[in-house]
Amino acid sequence: MFGDSSFLIGFIRTIMKRVTKVSRTSQRSLDQGYRGGFSLLELVVVMSITSLLAGLLLPALSSVRENAHRVLCGSNQRQLGQAITMFSNSRRYQIPRASVLDGEVPDPSLLSRVREGVEQQGVMLAGGDPRAVPEPLQDSTFDGLGRLFRWHYCGDPELYYCPSHKGEHTLEECEAKWTEDKISEDLFGNYHYAGHKDWRTGVRRSLLQGEKLILITDGLRTKSDYNHGVGYNVLRGDCSVVWRDDVVTRARLTTLPPIDVDGFRNLDDLIYDIFSGQ
Repeated sequence: MFGDSSFLIGFIRTIMKRVTKVSRTSQRSLDQGYRGGFSLLELVVVMSITSLLAGLLLPALSSVRENAHRVLCGSNQRQLGQAITMFSNSRRYQIPRASVLDGEVPDPSLLSRVREGVEQQGVMLAGGDPRAVPEPLQDSTFDGLGRLFRWHYCGDPELYYCPSHKGEHTLEECEAKWTEDKISEDLFGNYHYAGHKDWRTGVRRSLLQGEKLILITDGLRTKSDYNHGVGYNVLRGDCSVVWRDDVVTRARLTTLPPIDVDGFRNLDDLIYDIFSGQ
């Protein structure tokens, strides 16, 4: 990994011998009554060794941190899966609706949206008729996975964000928008939701499909949403989480567009294949 290891070991031994020699010289100087202190050579040697060790350890520490983030990401998805299960059990196995799939032209690139921004937020029924209704029946701007938050199945905003995410829509940037009365711009999480139905066939998804159903993956919206870079976590209908890292899919994911509305439509095939298990 670091080249010729015997050369590296010999180099460190040489430095340590010189440090020992300099230390002995400094000790003799102290014995002769000179004032103690570090010589310039000692400082240079110590700084060189410190820099060398830091260079060797930092890549390993970075790898350990990413592995920890990958585990936390999977844990977030598993908890979201448990919330979807509770949501589904009280609604005849239906899973949260994603309104972006109900339009004339479904837009699966927006399936990571958890709340819709509006100019004036009014009280709406699920059918879309604005009028005053009792609180338990009120709909809201929360959508997709955001419905789990709205109906108190998963009330911690942190669970909707991947710890490896470094692009836009981070937890720090978005946390306050979860509890505001209304927001003017769409709110996104870091996880991509499959939605309540197959947007090409119209067949509704159900937890009865078990492990054959893919519910959530890491972000698939733009390059900055591809959180781990070398693969992605997948939540299945039985609440199991698996790590996927196949070369073909990874190559396609690394070509995700930047944040560009016109480029979103090119993602449809990629997203569909991933949620279809292809």
